[in-house]
Amino acid sequence: MKKISVDHLARVEGNGGISATIDGKVVSDVKFSIYEGPRLIEKLTIGLTPEEDVSMSPRICAICSLSHKNAVLRSMENALNIKIHPKSYLCRELMHMGEMVESHSLHTYYLSLPDYLGYPNAIAMASDFELEVKIALEMKHFANHIMKVLSGRYIHGENPIIGGFGTFPSRDELIFIKNRAIQFMPFVKKTVDLFCTLDYPDVPEKETIYACCEPGNSNYGFWGDEILLSTGEKFFRDDYQKLTNEFVVSHSYCKRSRYKGKPYSVGALARVNNLGERFKGETGKMYKKYFNKRWHVNPLFHNAAQALEISYCFERIPELVDEILKYEEDPKAVKYTAKSGKGTGLVEAPRGLLIHHHEITDGRVSLVDIITPTAQNAEDIERYCQIAAQKLLDSGKEDKIKERMELVVRAFDPCISCSAHMAEVTHTPSGSWKNKLEEIRKNSSPVYIGAGQQDRSDDACGIDIAQKLRGLGFKDVWLGSEIIRDDKLEGYTEKNTLVFFDAVDFNEKAGKITVLPLEYILTHSSISHKFVPFAASIKNLSLQKNAYVVGIQPDSVARGNKISPSVQKAVREILNHLRN
Repeated sequence: MKKISVDHLARVEGNGGISATIDGKVVSDVKFSIYEGPRLIEKLTIGLTPEEDVSMSPRICAICSLSHKNAVLRSMENALNIKIHPKSYLCRELMHMGEMVESHSLHTYYLSLPDYLGYPNAIAMASDFELEVKIALEMKHFANHIMKVLSGRYIHGENPIIGGFGTFPSRDELIFIKNRAIQFMPFVKKTVDLFCTLDYPDVPEKETIYACCEPGNSNYGFWGDEILLSTGEKFFRDDYQKLTNEFVVSHSYCKRSRYKGKPYSVGALARVNNLGERFKGETGKMYKKYFNKRWHVNPLFHNAAQALEISYCFERIPELVDEILKYEEDPKAVKYTAKSGKGTGLVEAPRGLLIHHHEITDGRVSLVDIITPTAQNAEDIERYCQIAAQKLLDSGKEDKIKERMELVVRAFDPCISCSAHMAEVTHTPSGSWKNKLEEIRKNSSPVYIGAGQQDRSDDACGIDIAQKLRGLGFKDVWLGSEIIRDDKLEGYTEKNTLVFFDAVDFNEKAGKITVLPLEYILTHSSISHKFVPFAASIKNLSLQKNAYVVGIQPDSVARGNKISPSVQKAVREILNHLRN
């Protein structure tokens, strides 16, 4: 077995991994794994007062603590029916701008740019690109200053409170922030020009669904009371589970989300794709100059989208300062009397849509649900890495797979926390399909399904296997036509694993057997059409996620009733293995 791995990827915030398994000419599996244990914040907050929860919940992450602070505040204030003063609202927004600039400047210049300029890290890049490195440092320093002034400290600031704000910034502090932001604009424009003109590879490119907050009033922004999808659909904040549909996978501590059975993306690219037409001023001009249809299909443009958002923030900061200064008096926090309630807060963290849902019963927190951007992006990260790996393998560039998967992961800017062990490429040994079938039989109750067409030569092999398994006395064996026509999968649960048998063309020698996840089949355009009807009949998302296709490379699928000798041999191998 050939194994290619990267043991340490330092330019991703967290401890995780991405691995690809290659079986002949097929990338048979890709896994985005997060190894860090669960934070348990959702359970630790149960029984706390609302004020204690607002302090505790943002401890889930020190990288985006202000996004979590804003999200839990919005959730609590919705639950307690509190409407804050406009000055408090504006100060929270200014605070949020600081976090956006700090995170985006770090990611674009220090984590991503070395990939495109051919350097291992930003330090190695500094001698040749001194100005770029200094721009990033100055932006980050300024953004940290905004966060400290508004929230009280760089990380886990406690100044924002339920019902308002603690200590408001002075006039001098606000004027300094405004003037400094204006001074930065020439460097901001240089940032956008740089990241919007990088040579982003066209592998991978594929359509996806984008989700973000709907700021309302045709504005661009980083929070709202609705979720907007690129499909045009909208969900009110309390209906967020219609989008997220969380489930778990065995190879990661991170929950996953899918919308209508499909992966989706959140983050700067989702916001720009959904809301970019709303940009105004210089940012609007640069958006019109650089935005094109590739932004809709290529995840690597996350970097360009973040650059545009840096520009938006620097233009918005002076506006916010002017609006805040209109209120000379510092309002006190709004008091509340409610003892029970439930509310949801939607906020755009730097990495995407962040959802906090909190419920209060008799003055104490009774339920907390936090859905982070990386948890929502995990499925699309896997999908885009699989697409990239397969296309590079098809074009004879296997040596580029590891590097490209790292590029994709870094573009999404996943927030896992600390450094990561990221990329691995392995080749399956001969006969590995037997090991996979054994694993399925050992860990679950398999349901066998024979797919294909009876009058299409080798395409009848799946039907042949299912009929012979029935003859051998196997239970839970169905024909594909029965599944589609009679909803035979209704009674099965996550304890079952669906195993399809079919002829699958993956450009191998006739008779070769490969076990592929159904998810792979559904994202591989050349063969997906055969399995779309089956996917539609699987109502349980976890059941669809835990499904496999035992594919046999056909010799011919021309009209006829005879299965070729090489495929007949493969059928016998599969039957002999299953009955042993």
